[in-house]
Amino acid sequence: MALIFHRLVQKDLRTVLRYYEEESGVQLADLFFAELDSLVAQIANKPTKFHLVSSGLRRANMRRFPYHLLFRGSEAGVRVLVLRHHKRHPNYGIDRK
Repeated sequence: MALIFHRLVQKDLRTVLRYYEEESGVQLADLFFAELDSLVAQIANKPTKFHLVSSGLRRANMRRFPYHLLFRGSEAGVRVLVLRHHKRHPNYGIDRK
């Protein structure tokens, strides 16, 4: 299935990678990116596997890091709206289209 990323997801990702690089080094940032890449592949393969959090909005949690992706599926594909920390406000990023 086609994946479309909101333009701010790249900013979200850069922020997280910069944090991990500064705090623990490039290796941890690389592990984060690899796990995120795997999660994105799972979403593309079977988006309905992930639970609904509100009307049409699904949440995919990372296993080893306290982050998740919020996305919407449609016939045209999957639109990834936000990459956010579990402790971010629940409304952060959900207004992205």
